[in-house]
Amino acid sequence: MSMPVQKTARELTVLGAVQGIGFRPFVAGLASDLGITGTVQNNGGIVTIFAEGTQKAMEQFVHRLFSNPPPGAFVLDVQSRPVRTKGLKDFQIVPSSRLSTEIPVFPPDLPLCENCLQEMKDPKDRRYAYPLISCTSCGPRYSILEQLPYDRENTSMEEFSMCPQCREEYTRHSRRRHAQTISCHDCGPQMIFLHGEKQFQGKKAMEQAIRVLQSGGVLALKGIGGYQLACLPGKEKAVLRLREYKRREKKPLAIMVPSLDAARELCDVREVEEQLLTSSARPIVLLKRRREEIMFSPAVSGESRFLGLFLPYTGIHQMLTDACGPLVMTSANLSGEPIFIEDERMLSAMQGLDGVLYHKRKILRPLDDSVVQVVAGETQLIRRSRGYTPLPLWLSKKTEFPILSMGGDLKSCFSLTAGDRAYLSQYFGDMEHYGVARIYEQELAAMQRIFQLNPMQIACDLHPGYHTSALAKKLAEKRGLPLIPIQHHHAHIASVMAEHALSSCIGVAFDGTGYGTDGTIWGGEFFYCKGAGFSRMAHLNPVDLCGGDASAKDASLTEMSYRAAYGLSCEDSRFPAVCAAIEQNINTVQSSSMGRLFDTVSNLLGVRTYNSYEGECAIALENVAAAAVREGKSPLPLAFSIFERNKMLLADAGEIVCKLANGEYPAPEAALGFHEAAARMICDLCIRIREKTGEQDVALSGGVFTNRLLTGRVLALLKKAGFHVYLNHQVPCNDGGLSLGQAWIAMQGGPMEFSMNNQ
Repeated sequence: MSMPVQKTARELTVLGAVQGIGFRPFVAGLASDLGITGTVQNNGGIVTIFAEGTQKAMEQFVHRLFSNPPPGAFVLDVQSRPVRTKGLKDFQIVPSSRLSTEIPVFPPDLPLCENCLQEMKDPKDRRYAYPLISCTSCGPRYSILEQLPYDRENTSMEEFSMCPQCREEYTRHSRRRHAQTISCHDCGPQMIFLHGEKQFQGKKAMEQAIRVLQSGGVLALKGIGGYQLACLPGKEKAVLRLREYKRREKKPLAIMVPSLDAARELCDVREVEEQLLTSSARPIVLLKRRREEIMFSPAVSGESRFLGLFLPYTGIHQMLTDACGPLVMTSANLSGEPIFIEDERMLSAMQGLDGVLYHKRKILRPLDDSVVQVVAGETQLIRRSRGYTPLPLWLSKKTEFPILSMGGDLKSCFSLTAGDRAYLSQYFGDMEHYGVARIYEQELAAMQRIFQLNPMQIACDLHPGYHTSALAKKLAEKRGLPLIPIQHHHAHIASVMAEHALSSCIGVAFDGTGYGTDGTIWGGEFFYCKGAGFSRMAHLNPVDLCGGDASAKDASLTEMSYRAAYGLSCEDSRFPAVCAAIEQNINTVQSSSMGRLFDTVSNLLGVRTYNSYEGECAIALENVAAAAVREGKSPLPLAFSIFERNKMLLADAGEIVCKLANGEYPAPEAALGFHEAAARMICDLCIRIREKTGEQDVALSGGVFTNRLLTGRVLALLKKAGFHVYLNHQVPCNDGGLSLGQAWIAMQGGPMEFSMNNQ
């Protein structure tokens, strides 16, 4: 007679990204394979398991939970405690609970998986040509989430009842077991094509949309995080019509390609870029165009040396690009406005389009496509949104209480930080636009509700005129919370420190504008940062800029201010008025901005006069300099003058401006010379600051460092000089990363300005 098998029981708590990726079906399948009985349950943002089995099976169970989770999941910890056995006969997925107070981790929207892609293309499969196909490993997640736990009734799929076949797949052991987005041709959302009085549904809707695109039409379509506009990039009239509809005159447009091979036909794709293109985030990746002529309209990306390419991340996108080839794909909102997510809003704005392809599954969270590039082999986020949000960033320090950090007004993005996790919101846009400000506030309330995070402190930008600062003050007063204003460029550097767990560094922060602690406008800054404190060690020699906000767009106005500062003449009829305004301090600001200096040089060389979108003049100047590199031209010898005034190191651009103002030098060589001079100046000042502080680590941040040519050269020079150099990787170096830096400073007790210049 054999002895009865002795069983043990344990209660397991699984922490990490374990909802929205089929973790419970994975647990149930693993338990069945190992002969374990029990239950698995979503509990708030975590998963709790009661498991009963032999000691050996239990050890294997826990090990495989931690080391071999399903695709899209990551497990931070499996907490285990012994409990009494219950004698259960099987293993079941039980209804969810919201009792847990553990801070959840929830996945972003996931791209179409290979299994679903094959089913969608298989004529024998019942989901053949179903554009909204998904399973536990793919499909919308955060964009359709109302609240946790992640169950169908807590998403916008709640209103779609499953057909008998989907219900069977949902309940039995299959790839779609407890897949909350499960649907097919017979249930769930269906495609609709609408143009005027004509309406098509299902398969005919897709056929009509493809016909419109192939004939040179402009189409609006409903993506995961909002509506998009699409057209063939080789049809110039279509591209120009799309630009006219969107009111986007010059800024380059992104291209969606059907496959990685199609991307390689258009651009040079290195290994790290291939990894980004095929990653679960499916971002737009800025890639170098091949030198041979690309058969696209010049209106797609103009003179840019890059193409923004990305791969399909839904069945809709895959079917359209398979049929039509590469497509212009951009958000359907007007430039500056928030992305459209409401069907009614898009359908009421159809005039000027050749149709709208949509479905009736609601989008609850607006999410623009994310944008990345690779600089000197390092990944650099330009826009962090779909595919990344709401995954948190893991910090090396823990905050004692939750902190809300508001970010800035441009490229607005807030953060909620609790414990060692910073939850960054998606990208919203410019807070000057009422619609953006409204969405910002709505999503702030939504993220606090979903993750059950109630801040006890609020951090914001030091600028008193920012909308985010005003909102922070309003919220702080309403909730009785302390408010911490943080200097803009200090936050830029702190965002790098947060990512790389730096306790101190030399910080170089270059951008367009930021309110300084002295009341002037900063933007070409060198700090020594330690903990939550900073000392301003050096900066560009400031000039008085005339025109207020207009100077950020009109490079000719900025150039005249530089001419006035250095006693140069100018033939522009506005110049006497500019000089008088500066002399009498009328509508002028003192600025050390590197961004405005880039604008000035761009205008001096006749490269670009006006910023119709942010950074246009600087981008055009970089393109001209990069062309000089490709053609083997030598940089024009240019240099900043470095001197000390009142124990502050200053970098003066006077010699550069005076030399270029003569108009005697070819633009390519001069543009390249300016980039080289800026890189050498950065390295020289870092060396001088190291002599004072002994600091070997350098952090580079601010929008200017999206310039690949400048950043690559600076990295090379600093590393050669023996520095360890750090860039933003997980958040943008532009204002989209400010909220992380604000959180990092606030969680260490708030900012402190100290002086190293007396030492």
